Amino acid sequence: MKAKHLIIFLLTLFASSFSLKAQNANILIVPPFQIGEELTYRFRYGIFNCAEGTMRVEESPKEFNHIKPYRLIAKGETVSAVALITKVRNRYDSYVSPTTLKPFLFTESVREGTYKRDGYASFDHKNKVVNSTKGSFPIGDNTLDVLSVLYYARSLDFANIKKGGTIKFDFFLDDHTYPIAITYLGNETIKTPFGKISCMKFSPTVVEGRVFRKNSKMYLWVTNDANRVPVRAEVEILIGSLRLDLTNYKNLKYPVGSNVSDGNQRASN
Repeated sequence: MKAKHLIIFLLTLFASSFSLKAQNANILIVPPFQIGEELTYRFRYGIFNCAEGTMRVEESPKEFNHIKPYRLIAKGETVSAVALITKVRNRYDSYVSPTTLKPFLFTESVREGTYKRDGYASFDHKNKVVNSTKGSFPIGDNTLDVLSVLYYARSLDFANIKKGGTIKFDFFLDDHTYPIAITYLGNETIKTPFGKISCMKFSPTVVEGRVFRKNSKMYLWVTNDANRVPVRAEVEILIGSLRLDLTNYKNLKYPVGSNVSDGNQRASN
């Protein structure tokens, strides 16, 4: 995989651990995140650190249809020896409704070596169309962008999801809508820089081609608590493997390991 595609690919990888069309998975009234939350990640290719990224939630300076949205921000940059080969400094912003968590606007600022690109995607959910830098495209009822899908998914009620169940969703990126199917593998306790954490484990399907080899495996771990924070992702690619790990967090809405009082966010094994 080219280094310039690494950041957005790994954001997409984490986003793909959830379902927008999941049966028995409705959005919760109160999102499991708050303004001020910040998550920091390290990307590794084999034994090498290759990139770092942050995702945070801010109060938006913009309004859409007289609604004050959340502003979701993701930044990524190459580090160490990779930065000497290709310097990547990318930023992605998504402005989402505070009630439905659907996006009003997605923007990107891509800085990869001497290459620069600024793009946008404006979502018209009423008319089921997205207007972007590359044109206008039809979308489904719940199609989100690659960043808002993660926060939307964290807000789903997984109370009735069963081990081995497969669920599907779609998200829009560039000029395409991408379908993904994932399987819930149950709960697993993993070691992290913050101690052992109980997580929900997922395995999304991958498509053989430029990035994945035949029978490539992808696994994702998300905290099985009230915060639903992605803590790890692993995926096999054409040459080697990629891994993403949470290295720091700030201003989580709930203490790590806590559960929502009504139990709606607990998954069953």
